[in-house]
Amino acid sequence: MNVCCFVNKVAIAAAIAGFAFGFGVRAMGADTVQVNIKSLLNARAVTTCSNGKLYTWTKGIDGGGNSDGYVTHSAAVHLNYTGHTLPDSARYPADSKHPLMILNFSNIDSTGQQTHYLSGSDSVKFSVPQGNYSNIYFAMTSSEGSSTIGVVLNYSDGPATSSVTLPDYDQGLASGAFYVDSGMQKWNNQNSPGDNYGHALNGFGVTTNPAKTLTSVTLKKTTTGSYLVLWGVTGVGTISILAAYPAFERTHAASVVVQSANGITRIANVKAGSTLTLYSPSGETAARYLCANSGIVSVGAGNGTAVKVAPGMYVCELRSGNDRQTIQMLVPR
Repeated sequence: MNVCCFVNKVAIAAAIAGFAFGFGVRAMGADTVQVNIKSLLNARAVTTCSNGKLYTWTKGIDGGGNSDGYVTHSAAVHLNYTGHTLPDSARYPADSKHPLMILNFSNIDSTGQQTHYLSGSDSVKFSVPQGNYSNIYFAMTSSEGSSTIGVVLNYSDGPATSSVTLPDYDQGLASGAFYVDSGMQKWNNQNSPGDNYGHALNGFGVTTNPAKTLTSVTLKKTTTGSYLVLWGVTGVGTISILAAYPAFERTHAASVVVQSANGITRIANVKAGSTLTLYSPSGETAARYLCANSGIVSVGAGNGTAVKVAPGMYVCELRSGNDRQTIQMLVPR
């Protein structure tokens, strides 16, 4: 069993930026927390593409992790493939089935782990920011058949247990499951697509008790013949989960977005060495910029901007080491 005791600052950073500065920044889900499971990640299931080079998956989603994986949109473009693939942004906007979910793969990261696999009879435990939640959502794939998963919600006064069945990622949906992504082929380690277009990235949610303080979650895989992959975890609270973070966790909102009237968006307080990536609403990479110096980065279509993009709505991702911050922002006309 593996234990994770870290939390994601993505929602916090965006929320703090929105609270502290009234310049048209919209924080992405103040009551939605992307739980950081990075210390648990033990597999690289997605082929990515950076600077015109492919970085092939190494521990996939089928055949015990040895047979197949997925690819990002940029990798597919590099391979002249026009079918549907995972978005570059690893970001799945909220819909009627799930909240905003941000997963752990990125074209920027050519070697890091992206997922956590469970085989045989296995379990994994991770902490969440202590607070009052209404639901916890999981992005997962099961291959070689469906997987029965015991979900243990560890509250401050004791655990509550339930069970769900996640279908095989090529066999549609079971009751309670939903598609995070769907309509994809799987890819071998020679970066060739195979099989049908019915492969998916599935998910399910569990209802939590909002009157209790949730501290951690344990997932127990009880189906020994299947292969299960955890991609991401998202929590939704009935109060602002921001209040559940200690003060020192909230000091990392290093960047804020300021919109000017002349068609330029300025991102302030950027750290030297950060990588700034802009994604379109559909998840494709629109621009990428390495911030050589600390300070302000200008974004827009006009002359003199460091990052040139057309006016419109974007998701801005800033990465500095293991820290990642995302903000939804408008580049004005």
